[in-house]
Amino acid sequence: MGSMSKRPSWRRVALIGAVAGIITACGGGAASAPTTARQSAAPSAAVSAAPSQRPSGGPSAAAGAIVGEWIGIHDCERIVAMLHAAKADEFIIESVVGNGLIPGVDTEAQLKDPAKPCTGAVQQQHSHYFTADGRFGSKDFDAYQVDDGTYEVKGDTVVINGQPFRFSVDGDQLTLEPPKIDTSSCTSKECRFEAAWVLMVAMPGTTWTRGVITP
Repeated sequence: MGSMSKRPSWRRVALIGAVAGIITACGGGAASAPTTARQSAAPSAAVSAAPSQRPSGGPSAAAGAIVGEWIGIHDCERIVAMLHAAKADEFIIESVVGNGLIPGVDTEAQLKDPAKPCTGAVQQQHSHYFTADGRFGSKDFDAYQVDDGTYEVKGDTVVINGQPFRFSVDGDQLTLEPPKIDTSSCTSKECRFEAAWVLMVAMPGTTWTRGVITP
């Protein structure tokens, strides 16, 4: 297992993500700020992908394809370009450091050059999971849970913590398309955080592959 030192993450408290308003308006309820420590609980268990285990009241049978854990790759240059394009530069450093992309670097002060945050960067695995009873979560490369909440499938859209993502599942591959990003009317960091959060969840252009991150 990797370093157990504390570092920022993109974890959100369950249900807080159900903010009012979509990113296109970006003026709804406040979103939680990124936590400054990884969750102290043990690595989360593997998520079953078997639709037959879905209890009553959970997502419909048509939503079964998304149930399970999906692994993607966090790439520093991609994240920096993505957040810069969304005018969410204030979250670049914590996204790079918080996702462990610079080995041995846990704080901004440890970066060799904050203007070049990807110096010495490596790619890291990151996963999302969707349980049969409607829970959503994310795991970092050490298998620690760093995000949580709920989800609901509506046709070809999965609504995660109140935000709609278009999705498609092709065999063991998942793609997520975030809601339209427009921070031009944002007047608070919380609003811009929400924009950055949906991008970090979807990672546009990334294909998520069914699998399990283990410690």
